[in-house]
Amino acid sequence: MKLAKRLRPQSLRAQLIVFFMIISLVVLSAASYIIYTFMLNQIKDQNQRLLYQQFQQVDHNIHGLVGDVDRLSKLFLLDDQIQQMLLHLSDKSELEFLGYKNMLHAQIEKFISNYGYIHSIYLTTENQGAMGGSGDTTLVQSKEEWNRTFFGSEVFKRSVEAFPDMIIQGGLRKSYFNPYLTGDKDGTLFSMIRGVRAIYDPKTSATLIFNVDERYLASLYSADLDPSDGDMYIVDAQGNILSGSRPERIGTRSVFRPSEEQAADYGSIDDKAGNASYQLVYYKLQDAGWYAVKEIPLKLYSGQILAVQRILIAVFLCSILIMFAVSYFWLRKMIKPLRLLAGKMKDVSRGELGVTFDSVPDNELGIVVRRFNEMSLSIVDLLDKNNRMQEAKRELEIEALRYQINPHFLYNTLNMIRWMATMIKADNIVNTIVALGNILRPVFKSKDPMCSLRDELSYLENYIKIINMRFNNSIRFEIGVDEPVLDCRVPRFILQPLVENAIAAGRQEEDRAIYIAIAAETEGGELRIRVTDSGVGIEPERLNELNRLLDSGESQQASEGGGGIGLSNVNKRIRLYFGPQYGLRFEPREKGAEVVVRLPAGGA
Repeated sequence: MKLAKRLRPQSLRAQLIVFFMIISLVVLSAASYIIYTFMLNQIKDQNQRLLYQQFQQVDHNIHGLVGDVDRLSKLFLLDDQIQQMLLHLSDKSELEFLGYKNMLHAQIEKFISNYGYIHSIYLTTENQGAMGGSGDTTLVQSKEEWNRTFFGSEVFKRSVEAFPDMIIQGGLRKSYFNPYLTGDKDGTLFSMIRGVRAIYDPKTSATLIFNVDERYLASLYSADLDPSDGDMYIVDAQGNILSGSRPERIGTRSVFRPSEEQAADYGSIDDKAGNASYQLVYYKLQDAGWYAVKEIPLKLYSGQILAVQRILIAVFLCSILIMFAVSYFWLRKMIKPLRLLAGKMKDVSRGELGVTFDSVPDNELGIVVRRFNEMSLSIVDLLDKNNRMQEAKRELEIEALRYQINPHFLYNTLNMIRWMATMIKADNIVNTIVALGNILRPVFKSKDPMCSLRDELSYLENYIKIINMRFNNSIRFEIGVDEPVLDCRVPRFILQPLVENAIAAGRQEEDRAIYIAIAAETEGGELRIRVTDSGVGIEPERLNELNRLLDSGESQQASEGGGGIGLSNVNKRIRLYFGPQYGLRFEPREKGAEVVVRLPAGGA
């Protein structure tokens, strides 16, 4: 706790230590990142070299499988019965050809039973359709159906162009050859396709298809693969996954796409899926232009790197702690004068004037401390002089106001005049004297410059009584203020100049009665008093000019309507008491004029 209090964020010592710590952490982070990246690349390169041997074995196995199927397809065609069938594909009726079909199925069953990796064999002709099947299923598709699905396909065109060589096609479904194989019976095949003919026939008469189940092909490279080590799959030149260690990915697109990446025969790229990052190592197979791809989660490398990182971080943290301790005590000693100076200056800002240092350091900081002592003592002297001058000025002004008219003499004189008027029954004179006394009473009664809105309105009512004596009761005065608002505190004598200004504006038409309304409300912690008159109003240009003068604090004698302390004086008093956000403002009206007094709403 003590350490936390001493190391305040505002202190120079704390800032220096934090800066030093930040620099150390940046260096630590940069070094850790460089080491992590370097080691990760080293491990990736090493793993890539190890995978190269694995890929070579996979390529050898797949190439051996393709070679075996090629050899078996040639062996299949050399059978005498198959040759006889190829010679008579076009000159036998469907009924006469039925024996050949039975013979074909027998041959297929024999081949599949002897070579377990063969899934199915089909022989297709344009005039007989598709014939063949697997070890436990047979199928004969009509020539119309087979012509529609196969003989117009890109696969058939490639097999014709490649004759007498065999082509390899991946991604075909079992249901492509046999539509009855649906649901769980369906699956992906690798098809070895070649055009065939009889030995002595110069024209290609049929297409032979040997199919290998994708699961058998996948077993050649994924039998010993640990699922946590990542996926391995085979893609074609477009990046379509033809075979994979996870069957659900077959038929989807790989991030690795040879045509887009312009990949070499062997290499790697990085990929990110969600929050996981991968290294994709690829190898071009010698058959069909396919690629074998291995996805390796980079988190497999993290365990090998984290041990080194932990040691590195431990060393850096220990170094930082040692440097922090040394720098803390050294900086504490060096910055102690500045810390004391900051404390003294804070005391001065709180109003504790005259604070000084008893001891002054004998170095460069001593100059600053001595100047602070001189400044602190000078501020005290200046404030004392200023306070004495202000107090003397205030007392002189108060005394001048008090002795302009002796209150006792004034009240006695007014009382005498009132009795004289009563004797001659001059009621209007009596009422005027009483109202004048009520107006003068708060001037001498209290020194408080503030009063309640209730007292201010009472003073204003007496003022209106006297004015109506002068103007033969031609002024109608209406007050609309709710009871709670009457308790709000306002500066004394701020409404009389506004009413006087309204009367002056209304008297521009001699024979016209004057209507003055006063309303007050509170909203959002603000008291708003509205003084509205029925005079000739104010032109928009003149209204904007008056508001500009009020906002700027300049004098506007033309708007003051004669004597009194004037609107500018009232505006300045309000701003002096409460700040520049309060004061007077004229509001536009279609008829008459309206001025709004804005004050903070406070209780009496």
